Amino acid sequence: MVNHLIVGRRSSPFSSSTMVDWSKLPYDLVVSIANQLFEVEDFLSFSTVCRCWRLVYLKKHWIPNHHIPWLMLGEYTEGDVSIRQFLSLTRFKIYKFPLPEANGCRCWGTSHGWIVTLSQSFAIRLVNPLTRACLDLPHHSMLRSQGDIEVDWFAAIQKAVVLKVRDDFVTMVIYRYNRCLSFAKYGDGAWTVVPFSNLVYLVNIVCFKDRVLVLTMVGTLILIEMEGPDGPRARCIASPPGDERGWENMYLVESSESLLLVLHYNHRSTHRFKVYKFDIFKRKWMAAVDLGNNVLLIDNYGCTSVSACGSIKPNCIYFAQDNLGSSVVPQQELKMIVFNIKDNRTDVQRLNASSFYDCPVWTTPALR
Repeated sequence: MVNHLIVGRRSSPFSSSTMVDWSKLPYDLVVSIANQLFEVEDFLSFSTVCRCWRLVYLKKHWIPNHHIPWLMLGEYTEGDVSIRQFLSLTRFKIYKFPLPEANGCRCWGTSHGWIVTLSQSFAIRLVNPLTRACLDLPHHSMLRSQGDIEVDWFAAIQKAVVLKVRDDFVTMVIYRYNRCLSFAKYGDGAWTVVPFSNLVYLVNIVCFKDRVLVLTMVGTLILIEMEGPDGPRARCIASPPGDERGWENMYLVESSESLLLVLHYNHRSTHRFKVYKFDIFKRKWMAAVDLGNNVLLIDNYGCTSVSACGSIKPNCIYFAQDNLGSSVVPQQELKMIVFNIKDNRTDVQRLNASSFYDCPVWTTPALR
């Protein structure tokens, strides 16, 4: 089932033929009602009840009970308008939003309400898919070329994230074929390059207890010290698990105040995962077999940890894989790999999608 959720063009579940004048409710009570809503799409519908309720929406007086990411799917057009589809995992429904700000861009999801976009002109900015607010980031002079070789815009950045570090939002990008790392805050005039003493191939970035950590292609854990008298520097703090080989991808994620390493194996389209927990005192990775009530949401570029709720199964990994390397033919069926960590079992959930499913990313919606 595909639902159209476009602000200003839907009926409100609160609207009816009753004689209740919803606009007469006290403002504090309306805010309290808003904070009982579970899904962000419910809050958007809530805002259409009347002008008074929309005021609560405009002032963003909503504290969600849970922050459950959506899966942003491919782009298509309705008339001249660029549309993005978002899968709500709690309801397993697809919602549509006009998002011309991301038209023709490569996108990465974040946990802070923004998506990071890279345009064909190499412009980088943050876009909120709900409010369509945009923040322009500095021009990155090192993206267009590698030596004398021109870089295709789509391959200019391998990964982009937005991290919250000591109450500041920092955008970080891995580029030059996984060998370089830069960061910038909104308002900065230029990107800051992180130097490495040796050649590294970077695959993942995370903020753990206000510390920025990156993971190399061979599984080495590196601490990025962003501030210092001599500028940022990188320092190796842990080696990879010694007995692991042959993974396709690896991820770092903070889950219940623990740092996890997730290894993804793909043998003949059979997906399995292994999870390790970092022992801070021993600086070693320890095998973990249970996530408790947590769930890991993974795409090809990152991993997010949330608490299970509704139809989302605990102690599982939900993996959405892109199909960029498999076919140039539009794929109409969305497949979600669900891996049960305790049982080591893989299931597949399917949902028909009406757009090209090419490069799905998890992103947490927020009204900023």
